Amino acid sequence: MKTSEQPTTCLYSQEEVQQILNIALAQHPTPETKLSYAQVLEIAEELQILPETLKLAENKWLSKQEAIEKRQKFDADRRSRFQERTGRYVIINACLVTLNVLTGFSIPWSLYVLVSWGMIRGLDTWRFFYQAQGQTYERGFQNWERKQKIQRPAEK
Repeated sequence: MKTSEQPTTCLYSQEEVQQILNIALAQHPTPETKLSYAQVLEIAEELQILPETLKLAENKWLSKQEAIEKRQKFDADRRSRFQERTGRYVIINACLVTLNVLTGFSIPWSLYVLVSWGMIRGLDTWRFFYQAQGQTYERGFQNWERKQKIQRPAEK
């Protein structure tokens, strides 16, 4: 039996309909095409979804998108701080080693700074790359979010 000859009396569960529509939308010839709210409302009516239910779903989706955007901003801020600290470490230690070499390397005092500060940088690197989730990450995100809320009213 061809796909086009399937009887219209087939019944699908809600999950199956969602999967079929997701596949169809992904294979749509122009995925850049956006649907207006009126078109989404029309699709919802065809699926017998109440406008109130659609509005609640839209609000839930918007809050999820906002949360994703906040996480992305937090991750970008973390990356920026990590790069700044690493750059500072490299520049300052390069200057200290150069100064130590120019003044005579008989006492390698710059290596003590390099190694001790390097251990701190190593811990920071470990936190940045391997603690991208979990309690520490969540605590950091909550602190960052709190600071953002405090800074926002001051900017207005």
